[in-house]
Amino acid sequence: MLVLDLSSNRLEGPIPESFFTLERLDTLYLSHNFFNGTVQLEKFQRLHNLTELDLSYNNLSVDTSITNTKRLAVLNLAGNNISGHIPDKISVNCTLEILDISQNYLEGSLPASLANCKSLQVLNVGNNNIDDSFPCMLPSSLRVLVLRFNRFHGHVRCRKSWPNLQIIDIASNNFTGYLYPKSFSRMMLEKDAAQSRSDYLNYGDWFIYYQAKLKVVLKGKDLELVKILTIYTIIDFSCNNFQGEIPNAIGELSWLPFLNLSHNALTGTIPRSLGNLTQLQSLDLSTNQLMGKIPKELTRLSFLSFLNLSNNQLVGPIPSGRQFQTFSPDSFKGNTGLCGFPLNISCGTTGENDNVPPPNPHGKEEVIEWEYVSIALGYVVGLGSILWLVFFSRRFRHKFNDQTEQVFEKIFKPKDRKKEQRRRVNRRRYC
Repeated sequence: MLVLDLSSNRLEGPIPESFFTLERLDTLYLSHNFFNGTVQLEKFQRLHNLTELDLSYNNLSVDTSITNTKRLAVLNLAGNNISGHIPDKISVNCTLEILDISQNYLEGSLPASLANCKSLQVLNVGNNNIDDSFPCMLPSSLRVLVLRFNRFHGHVRCRKSWPNLQIIDIASNNFTGYLYPKSFSRMMLEKDAAQSRSDYLNYGDWFIYYQAKLKVVLKGKDLELVKILTIYTIIDFSCNNFQGEIPNAIGELSWLPFLNLSHNALTGTIPRSLGNLTQLQSLDLSTNQLMGKIPKELTRLSFLSFLNLSNNQLVGPIPSGRQFQTFSPDSFKGNTGLCGFPLNISCGTTGENDNVPPPNPHGKEEVIEWEYVSIALGYVVGLGSILWLVFFSRRFRHKFNDQTEQVFEKIFKPKDRKKEQRRRVNRRRYC
């Protein structure tokens, strides 16, 4: 096998034409340089033995019109200046195992012909302008799927499953609908299957150089994973428009270390089944509409080092025990009904209400509302004064009769009343 690795240097200018004459070359790494210009991917087809091509993190504008990916197992074009659409027609003989075109300016939709890549294990199209629905056509061989920071939309619901899927990152899109239980119970790698495989995702010798690097958001920070373990599973559905309850089926993913469902519109309570995720290290359910109490079962998670339940509608005391004693108040802020450590809000004690009298069995307590009594007395006194003047003061009686006649005249003059109505309407228009 012939490998040429010139990655992580300060090489610049267009890619030399001499590279396209190295017909015996199997692997070519030119990543993390300053190469520029437009690259015709079709030229690399002259290298009949080429199986791994890494042009990532340069300043290249790549012509992606290539549709024949026969023999090519690894294609990494991340972090360049690639724009336009992904080719609609990908060869039936597609041999791609890894396709990384993230951090570019691609738009349009993912081609249905990606289904021709029967051995595809890693697809990363994050940080582009792709506007499409969830790619249900992807092959069942998939292990890593990254769609974050695009314009994907619609429901995440497919008839097929991905039993080997380890990492699914669809954060920061416009996905909607419910989190269907089957979307979780049939897509992630199980413990027994994980242990039956090797420790690392191995794509020939490619992992020695590229090492299956993947940037994800873990524990509230951008982190880069290197050498992705086969038992290393991540679910990130954050920053979308998902609604409804969190499925109990998530609790069946016993080897799940990272779960992020934050910044959605999820409702209902936090499932107790999350306490079965004994390997969970990071849990983020913040900025939703979750209600009810925090399940005590979460205190079983002895490996949990990051927790964010902030900005929900949770109530009651924060469970105590194990890892919950180490989390800061920021993990629970924005839940006005929560109390207890680490918040400076006391939950009180059970004996606090012992001296409170029992409720009145006959209904509401009979309490004299003195405010209403004083108002009533005022009306009685005022009315009595007027009646006294009417009956016992001749001068006041004549004046009262004159005012009464004027009132009746206004009532029975419809023209004047209409004028008053029009005046009021005109006044409302300018208020």
